[in-house]
Amino acid sequence: MMNTKWTVAPNVDVKYNIFTYTIGVRQAMVLVNAIIFLLFLKFIFSLTNRYWFSTIVASLLWIIWVVANRIKIGIRNEPILPSELSMIKAWRSLLGMVDGWILLLVVSVIVITIPIIYFLEKKYRLPKQKWYSRVAWLIIIPVIFSSVTFLNHEKSVIHIISGGIGNDPTFYNQLAGAQKNGPTQQFLNNIDVEVMKKPSGYSKERMQQLKDKYRKVAADINKDRVNKFKDQVVIFNLSESFSDPNRVPGIQLSNDPIPYIRQLKQKTTSGTMISAGYGGGTANMEYMSLTGLDLSNFSPTLPTPYTQLVTHRKYNPNIAQSFPEAVAIHPYQGVYYSRTEVYKRFGFDRFYYLGSKYKIKYKKKIDRSPYLSDETAYKNALDQVKQANNGEFINLVTMQNHFPYDRNYYNNSDKYTPVGEGIDDYTRNAVQDFSTGLSYTDTAVKDFISKIDKLDKPVTLVFYGDHLPGIYGGVDMTKYGIQLHSTDYFIYSNKYAREHGARNLVSKTEYVGPNDFIALMAKQTNSKVNAYQALLTEVQEKLPVATLNTQKSTVNSYNTHTEFVDNNGKIVKYKSLSKKQKQLWEDYKLLQYDMTAGKNYWKNN
Repeated sequence: MMNTKWTVAPNVDVKYNIFTYTIGVRQAMVLVNAIIFLLFLKFIFSLTNRYWFSTIVASLLWIIWVVANRIKIGIRNEPILPSELSMIKAWRSLLGMVDGWILLLVVSVIVITIPIIYFLEKKYRLPKQKWYSRVAWLIIIPVIFSSVTFLNHEKSVIHIISGGIGNDPTFYNQLAGAQKNGPTQQFLNNIDVEVMKKPSGYSKERMQQLKDKYRKVAADINKDRVNKFKDQVVIFNLSESFSDPNRVPGIQLSNDPIPYIRQLKQKTTSGTMISAGYGGGTANMEYMSLTGLDLSNFSPTLPTPYTQLVTHRKYNPNIAQSFPEAVAIHPYQGVYYSRTEVYKRFGFDRFYYLGSKYKIKYKKKIDRSPYLSDETAYKNALDQVKQANNGEFINLVTMQNHFPYDRNYYNNSDKYTPVGEGIDDYTRNAVQDFSTGLSYTDTAVKDFISKIDKLDKPVTLVFYGDHLPGIYGGVDMTKYGIQLHSTDYFIYSNKYAREHGARNLVSKTEYVGPNDFIALMAKQTNSKVNAYQALLTEVQEKLPVATLNTQKSTVNSYNTHTEFVDNNGKIVKYKSLSKKQKQLWEDYKLLQYDMTAGKNYWKNN
């Protein structure tokens, strides 16, 4: 069920039939999953002391769990992870993303099962457990499952036993992990999380030296800068799935859905953003853009910093803290990726989302789309821009172009039909609907920029797509990895900002990472920086873009698999970096470790 093809080649050269591989090669993990299921069943039986109820309910829950993983794999190419359990609060919207026939089938099975359980419990009563046996199992089973909190500790007993049996977490590719270990064991593999490996030389003294070093760098940078963040209005606009379909090999649209943005990119700071995800990973791109920290430096057991890291730390440095006021706007549910808690810990003053006390004022949908439009997002953002008395930071995350793309949401989508051979019906229909959404984004951006250009306050918009939609399944990612991880970005400063020091950037901006946006924005707005932002500036100017393995669609990778992309869009190896570049990369990792997993010496010194 975790495979999308009849053959699989997980880290081996030869391809296996999925049944041969599962039963013949991974039989030990099949047994492990069976034991996990039996322990789960035994726990419910000990809790209820009703055999038929326990057996049927446990089996149904297990089937639902497997099917839910299969659905997510079809959408995101990865199984369910522990970090996503926080999204259960938004169960209504999650169900809205599932095909109706699946929900109907689940409800039907539940309705049919209830009288069957009642009949079996009445007709075929089996002996019940003794009270002391029940108590013993209710203690033993949680103790067994609690051992997974040490599963990734290299010297722990559970780690040694697990590895000996054949458990292979494969954190750099969660889908392969689910295929090797089953979705349940892979879920358990991700519970014991290490944030980041400690870089060599990390100490209080070393961090003080680094801070002193980059204070001097900041002083040099600031000699030529005239503005301050406290006087600027800056918008970081994550545009859901925004990316040019024409960039994808084999895809050529009959009409251009983004003529305005394409023209605008020729006139202002712009280029290609290398995304660490494909088909998903929105919150990770958002995290990188707001903090300037790189996902590839984290441990492979930390696929989602928002839910696994930020919500557990009091100190979370980010760009919003440099402004007198910070506002977040997301015209959708606020619980996804724990954004309500994340924004609090980031220091945002207000978060506007559906159901919040700070209301989404404008609400417009397009045709049959269930999502609020980008026009809606920009109108709400414009209100905040107009209300800003001094400097303000706005984090705007749109929702209009979110999946699914096969529901025929828009009218006249055939205007953007992909032409060419070998395009299947699903891809053709999905690309048409997605591209139609892009055309509405293009129009909304044009209108928004025309409005901020009329304001007598400095406004800078950092616009970027977070990842490509997962609709190009026929394109070989091992061959076209860079293209499938390339989205569009631009930075636009309004007329007033340009008259007061803002300037377009023309060098080393063709390829950037989301963690570069703080430095790029500071440079474009001509704003002074602190030591932390000075280091980010050095990274943006002097290092190639760091990202995860572009040949994978997964959201995380081994630390040693960090990939570098130069300003020509070519992959370069770490060993080819100069001595100064390697030292800068080590400084950057020390800063990231200190701010996310270390003692916060940088802050406290």
